[in-house]
Parts: sequence; C-alpha cells; structure tokens
Amino acid sequence: MKIPKIPPYICIAVLLFLTNNKAFAENTIARIAEYAPEMPDTFIVQTKELSNSSQKQTLNITFEIRAKGTDFDIYSTELHVHDSIIVPLVPLSMSVSASETADSLVTWNCDIEFPYRAIFYNDDVWVLNTSHGQSCYNLIPESIRNYNVMKLSEQRSNMNKRAVAGILLAGVLTLCFIDIYRRGKRKSIKDKLFIEEQFAIKDFANAELKKKVDTLYADRWRAFNHLCNEYFNKKDAYAESVRLSVFKELEKQIAAMRSHQSLIELEQLVNIYDDNILQQIRVQIPSLTKKDTAFLTYLFSGFSPRAICLFTDIKIKNFYNRKARLKDKILASGAPDSEKFASKL
Repeated sequence: MKIPKIPPYICIAVLLFLTNNKAFAENTIARIAEYAPEMPDTFIVQTKELSNSSQKQTLNITFEIRAKGTDFDIYSTELHVHDSIIVPLVPLSMSVSASETADSLVTWNCDIEFPYRAIFYNDDVWVLNTSHGQSCYNLIPESIRNYNVMKLSEQRSNMNKRAVAGILLAGVLTLCFIDIYRRGKRKSIKDKLFIEEQFAIKDFANAELKKKVDTLYADRWRAFNHLCNEYFNKKDAYAESVRLSVFKELEKQIAAMRSHQSLIELEQLVNIYDDNILQQIRVQIPSLTKKDTAFLTYLFSGFSPRAICLFTDIKIKNFYNRKARLKDKILASGAPDSEKFASKL
C-alpha cells in the first residue's frame, strides 16, 4: 500500500516542537595569569553564578579556580539533586602542573552547562572532584534563593503548560496518523475490490472467447479433415470419374491451404488462440526453417496428420518422424520455453 504524504502543517509542528527542546552544549574556560612571585602557594575554588535558560534548555554554573605554585587535576563535576546525580552535557576535566603557576597567580573562569532544571531545592548541591579532594557547594546561593522561591510556582505553571501542549500535540498527531491510515486502508480495499472485479470480468471474457474459438476451430476444420482423410484414401483409385467428381474442389482447397497467404492467416489465428505461441517460437528459436514453422502452423491449427501430409506433400509414415525430430530440435535449442513448446507437439 502506498503511504500517503504527511500534511505540511504536521511536519512544521513537529519541527518547531523538537527545535525548542534542543540543547547545544558547550563548556567555556578562560585563563588569566597575574605575576605574583612573593604570594604563598594556594588553591581555591569559588562559585560565582548560576543561570537557568529555558530557551537553550541548559543550566549554567560559573565558577573560578585560583592556583599559585601548586599542581591539580579536575576529574569531574556533577549535581546532587535529592537521590539523583546529574552530569554536565559535556564532561569537564583539567590537569595543571605546578610549573605553570610557579611565579604567577593563575585564575581559570569556567562556565559548565548542565541539563535544564525547572525547579530547585534548598538541599541541591554542586560537587567538584579534584586531586585535592571533593568539594561541595550549595547550588542556590543566598543571592538567588529568594528569587528562586518566587519563580517556583511560575516554573511549575510553565511546566504544566508545556506538558499540556505536548500532550495536545501528540493527540493531534495521533489523530492525523489514524485518519491517514484509515483513508489509505479504505483506498487499498477499494482498489483491491476493483482489481478483483476487473480480473473476474477478464476471466469471464477470456473463457467465453476460448469457448467461441474452440467452437470455430472444431466447426471449421471437422468437415475439411474428413474430406482430406477420404481423399487421401481414394486418390490412387482407378475410378477416375469418381475421383474427379468428388475431389476436384477439395484439391483446390488443398492448394489454397499450401499458399503463403493461407499460412500467414493460419499463424495469426494460432497466435490469437494460443497466447502468441508461434511468435514466441520464432523469437526464441530463430534456427527453425520455413518448413518447420509451416509444419507447426498446420499442427497447432488442429489439422489431422493426413491433412498435414497433403499440405506439406509428405507420406504419412514421414509425418511422425518429422514431428519427433522437430520436438527434439526444440528441446535441444535451449530456448527458455522449450519445454512448453515441445509439450504442444
């Protein structure tokens, strides 16, 4: 069944829905060095800012690392939200040797992106795993705690709206696909019934045509075959007057049947009656001679062996030998339908 095209408005709706929920993750780290040879060695991590972007669908945590005369490694960072652990969209790792900070205080400003969170809780923490140990920082600094409380109900309302919009969109898409499927199924059933009806009509017409052609063949050649048999048996009789009076017209008919035009007409009738069998034989076995195709034409037309002997001017004993040799020749030709052709002989 051919699948119907999806309406453009459905494609646009799905594209917009997916685009609005796609996050492009990126970590940013900026390095600043300040010459300070007399400053004591130090290693400090300090959070600076938390920003939540519903448009980008990301939660950004900005922090700084300050180091002087010490080496360190940053292994990973994560959010601990109740019993869940959330990792950043892009993994974070750093490795700094003491030689890089020997005479300078180096500051790394880091901006790390996590998956978007619509709701924050007071016990949410941000964890940084380093070679100096694990450090935990409250995810909600006091500067944004009150803001978070005010926005909590609004965020929940937006989440509900988004959920309802998603459900409605899914419902609309489901109904559209169901409608498309039902229309396609109804069309498929209708097409199937139409094809079956056409085949039934064609089969009936073919059956009627075959019946008429069979009757035509039987009526046309029955009497002629009988006269040929009689003529064959009596043509050498001494009763010349009887021979002339009875078979004069028949000899004209036999002569006419030997003509090239009669052979063409007979071949056309055979092809109509038997699915272009002579045409197929000519194409698949071009090595057959004109005498071979003429013999096959008389044979497939339904003439008796004696009638064919009269048309081809051969003896009755040679008829069966020629028929057998022609069958062997067809089978040895290697034609794709050689078995079918031979079965007709």
